[in-house]
Amino acid sequence: MLSASILAPADVDLLMRLAHRRTVAAGDAVLDRSAPAHALVLLLSGDVVLGSRAADGSLRTERSVTGPAWLDVSAAWLGQPHAMEAQALSDVVVADLPLDAVRNQMSIHPTLAQQFCETLAQQVQQMTMASRNLLHNDAPARLAQWLLQRLPQRSGQAELRLQERKRDIAQQLAMSPETLSRLMRSFELRGVLSVRGYQVQVRDVDELRALAGTVA
Repeated sequence: MLSASILAPADVDLLMRLAHRRTVAAGDAVLDRSAPAHALVLLLSGDVVLGSRAADGSLRTERSVTGPAWLDVSAAWLGQPHAMEAQALSDVVVADLPLDAVRNQMSIHPTLAQQFCETLAQQVQQMTMASRNLLHNDAPARLAQWLLQRLPQRSGQAELRLQERKRDIAQQLAMSPETLSRLMRSFELRGVLSVRGYQVQVRDVDELRALAGTVA
């Protein structure tokens, strides 16, 4: 989301005044891809999964998002439909920010323009890292990197609740559900983490970083 450390409280209030809020029930579509987007879409609360539809109509997930976070901050600028489908995993609250209104305010509030540039740059960096993870890392490293990106802290111990089904996580990591289950068990045997249902306790974040091929 827009960083409060950079964006003034008055600018945050301004964006919320521009926003059209809506509530989406769990299981329903969040983004409409039938026409070009005219608004920037911000997830205020709840959990959403993004991906593309398979031939049988099922959603092939690519990533999950927990609010507050952007769902799509680029399509409206390009005058194109949203690049991905989005489905609510829980009841969510979404804010649609009309592009024309945001553009008008950016000339008055320069911090808005700066922050949107930084947000777009951050998203490009994240997509580049995710692509590199899929192309160049083996299955254990891909899983370790995926977990690290979702942890609240970078050392010691940490807890993580998985928002997606394990089948959907496997799709994101370009592996079968069976491979994902085997990797989870191998990580448990190494003492790196423990799994109970959708709750993951990482016992050694540094060891997880080593599995991911990153340095502290």
